[in-house]
Amino acid sequence: MNKRLWVLNPLLLATALPAWAADDSMIVSANRTHRTVAEMAQTTWVIEGQEIEQQVQGGKEFKDVLAQLIPGIDVSSQGRTNYGMNMRGRAIVVLIDGVRLNSSRTDSRQLDSIDPFNIEHIEVISGATSLYGGGSTGGLINIVTKKGQQERQVDLELGSKTGFANSNDHDERVAAAVSGGTDHASGRLSVAYQRFGGWYDGNNDALILDNTQTGLQHSDRLDVMGTGTIEIDENRQLQLVTQYYKSQGDDYGLYLGKNMSAVTGDGKAFTTDGLN
Repeated sequence: MNKRLWVLNPLLLATALPAWAADDSMIVSANRTHRTVAEMAQTTWVIEGQEIEQQVQGGKEFKDVLAQLIPGIDVSSQGRTNYGMNMRGRAIVVLIDGVRLNSSRTDSRQLDSIDPFNIEHIEVISGATSLYGGGSTGGLINIVTKKGQQERQVDLELGSKTGFANSNDHDERVAAAVSGGTDHASGRLSVAYQRFGGWYDGNNDALILDNTQTGLQHSDRLDVMGTGTIEIDENRQLQLVTQYYKSQGDDYGLYLGKNMSAVTGDGKAFTTDGLN
């Protein structure tokens, strides 16, 4: 696809080190034992949130960022679903703060459950593990959310992307967070919103909308998250996480022509609005 990007980003982020260059002091919580990377018997990667943010602000989707930064992972592109996602050909489990997202319904929306603005880092453990039940023969991905700090801090992120094909060919993004606390308690509240326009090829023709697994075209998502940490004593702390996440499409859909002529005859399928 011949598509030019226009990104407006007032935040200047420092270049993050490669995930596999993290030192031995990095603690991995996905194995429920809080070991350092050096103590892990399995192949482990830790991807910092700054590196993820840089890729997202450059116009990439969250799944595509993981596919680029995690060796051996294969994901589907241009859609909400992560159906068929695997690591070296085997199934993987997705968690947020150690809470398993995969369910028996296999709705394949685990990576469409959080905005990258709220991610502190991602822990990836390659290889089979039984700590979180079945379905993790390939490994697991643990998404660790951002927590509040003692110092008061306000974060703001604005972005826009367009290919200049037409008025529908643009995405918008806005996110804001405030955090702070004391010596014994801290919290963070964030709101992130993103709207996706249409996608077009090099001839400025709209790409066909995926009605089976649902695409990101003509959709929007909202992520409201609050986190809190209370220090009980030197060895114990209480962490609270609450989230409201909504991802939905507009009234665009795939039109197959009168009497399904795109399937039964010589009609042409195309994406149009006004469909319920």
